[in-house]
Amino acid sequence: MVEFSKKSAGEKLHINGFLIKLFQSIKCTMKILVIQQKMIGDVLLSTLICKNLKLWNSKITVDFIANRHTLDVIRHNPYIDEIVVFEDDFKKNKWGFFKFLLNQRNKKYDYIIDCYGKLESLLICAFTPAKKKIGFKKINTLLVYNHSIQRKTKQDSALQLSTVNRFQLLEPIMGDAQKNSEVEIFLSDEEKLSSRKKMDQVIGKEKKAIMISAMGSSDIKTYPSEYLARLIEVTYKTTQLPIILNYRPDQEDKILDLMDHLAPSTKKAIVKKLTPGSLRDFMKTVYHCVAILGNEGGAINMAKSLKIPTFAIFSPIIDPAGWHIEVPNKHMAVHLKNYFPDRIDFKNYKELQKNPKKVSEFYHLLNPNLFEKEWISFLISNGNQ
Repeated sequence: MVEFSKKSAGEKLHINGFLIKLFQSIKCTMKILVIQQKMIGDVLLSTLICKNLKLWNSKITVDFIANRHTLDVIRHNPYIDEIVVFEDDFKKNKWGFFKFLLNQRNKKYDYIIDCYGKLESLLICAFTPAKKKIGFKKINTLLVYNHSIQRKTKQDSALQLSTVNRFQLLEPIMGDAQKNSEVEIFLSDEEKLSSRKKMDQVIGKEKKAIMISAMGSSDIKTYPSEYLARLIEVTYKTTQLPIILNYRPDQEDKILDLMDHLAPSTKKAIVKKLTPGSLRDFMKTVYHCVAILGNEGGAINMAKSLKIPTFAIFSPIIDPAGWHIEVPNKHMAVHLKNYFPDRIDFKNYKELQKNPKKVSEFYHLLNPNLFEKEWISFLISNGNQ
């Protein structure tokens, strides 16, 4: 009996060791697809999913589907093995999108994590073979996902809601394993040096500059030009630094309107030659700025990922709890609800989106006088770095 017991124990130990090795082998060969389309800030934030998967197990293969216009923010990212490009014209080019879906049928994953959860990504999920498909719970997703996650709507931790919800998407794979919340953008040494060289040629050797996020992604996400002009005046008066305006080429006419509100001395401080011409150019330029202030959006999120101090002015239709954690004089933000908490109901944001006139009325309630002291304090703290 004793010999039999010892043999059984040895066999059990051998079997347990085999199972552990088998599980580790399965983990190492795991292949995961992350889907995040559309906006730059969303794509950037969803790289946290890739990062945490790789930190959990570096041998996992992680592919990432993103729109072409967002690719610059994930270039050189070591946590992504392959970027699958979703062409920006697929919304109109149905045949092109259908061929993309057919190509996805030839792939095979252990998990798909759909961070987007709209028609296009749901179709990608449906066409792409995977053992488990994870996404946020909605009525129209129940037939696609076999693991639905209830999105949180109230902030109950030190993390912004958009981060918390993405971490929830990792739980079916990683469980309650510790997660890293630091979003990163990766610039090469060559990019950093070339952008500094360009700034040296334009504004002087090692001279500092400050960036203004002059335009949002749309009119309903853009602070009134007459108000922003007043803040730009305050910025120059406080820091006496060269100012770089960030905006898209198609927003040039609106920038001219903004400039019309500036004093001649402030206009001279605007460095037109350093206006970023692309996403990557923006990142290389803001990397050498002491701070960025202005309209909340992709520019602010990218700057945060590069560890640049930010001061964001939120659109009335965006709930800051989803995108911002206040760090005094490091990452600051203002929103209408800070001063008029009863005027905004985020549950009705879709209706508000369709009413630009009402959004404009709300924006005009957010007078610069309400937060000018905080703006100046931020500038003083960061302008001399």
